[in-house]
Amino acid sequence: MIDPQEQGMTWIKNKCAETFDPKHNLTTLAAKRFVNTLKNTMEEGHTLLIDGIQNEVDPVLDPVLEKQYIVKGKTKLISVQE
Repeated sequence: MIDPQEQGMTWIKNKCAETFDPKHNLTTLAAKRFVNTLKNTMEEGHTLLIDGIQNEVDPVLDPVLEKQYIVKGKTKLISVQE
């Protein structure tokens, strides 16, 4: 979302207030531990906000954005590679 006044960001933080912790659920594509943060929040089923995305999205997010699920029994998995 394009959010120059950060109203959307504030709304999402309030909506997910019970599980949202800026220390663990807010990151940027340039963060050192971006992939680890992505994997951890997905494993725990928490919200992750990625701030400051410009015109192109990091290819590591492609499987997530394209919902490239791997089905094993009744479980859906997504493979995220660094």
